[in-house]
Amino acid sequence: MRTMRITPLNIGCALLLAWIMWRTLSDAVNWKVTLLGITLLLVLVIADQFFRFFLKTIKRIWLVELGFILFTLLVIWIIK
Repeated sequence: MRTMRITPLNIGCALLLAWIMWRTLSDAVNWKVTLLGITLLLVLVIADQFFRFFLKTIKRIWLVELGFILFTLLVIWIIK
């Protein structure tokens, strides 16, 4: 059985999914923000699979993934 590695992208996806669920179930639903969150979630899931497949040998994958998360958030903030 393969072990699951916990990475920053996994943690970010879990927190983002919890936030999206909370926003959707609360009274103040802003669909633009919710759809932006879902888009970010999809990007993070795809990036996690990409990093796992192509960067198997890197010992400090945490740093690479943290850099990717910060870069993605910065791009979204600039676009917004």
